[in-house]
Amino acid sequence: MDKYRSLPDQIWTTRISRINAEKRLINKESFFQGINIYYSCLTIIFSILSLVNNDEKLSLMTVFMTISLLIVILYLNGQRYLERAREYRKNYTKMQKLEFDLMGVGNDDMDSIQRIYIEYCDLLDSGNNHISFDYYETVHRSTGEYREKRWKNVRKIYWWNVICMWYVRWYRCRHHTCGKNCLLKNIS
Repeated sequence: MDKYRSLPDQIWTTRISRINAEKRLINKESFFQGINIYYSCLTIIFSILSLVNNDEKLSLMTVFMTISLLIVILYLNGQRYLERAREYRKNYTKMQKLEFDLMGVGNDDMDSIQRIYIEYCDLLDSGNNHISFDYYETVHRSTGEYREKRWKNVRKIYWWNVICMWYVRWYRCRHHTCGKNCLLKNIS
């Protein structure tokens, strides 16, 4: 029984970390879609200007921008952020079912506990793992004894990650002239 004592916490932690991973990937997809739209519009404007002004240099720059945009879009589509987010959703939904199953099992029903443990391991093995920051976010947003036990071990790493993300946001926004409505504010 000692082997399975931490199983409820393990399932809960993994489930919440996968929820955080899903949110992070959806935010990334939204951010990159916004950037793609912005630069596509910019490329169209430069294309129209090069046609109207019959400017060869501007036309050459437009071709370069179009090729660059195509490469970036193909690369970002290859990352499959939304598809991976859906996989995380399926996975954490199944983990929620395991949590409910585990709540209905008595401490002396070792066969059911072992079955749930094996299903949990299969779910862990069935897809990509979340990144460490998703776990740190889980600990940061949790409360009570769970947070007290874990927060002291991850708080420096968590805040270092948060500071680095804010610096990247600040740096990117500072070097753009997009003002308050900056598309980069949603980076995560």
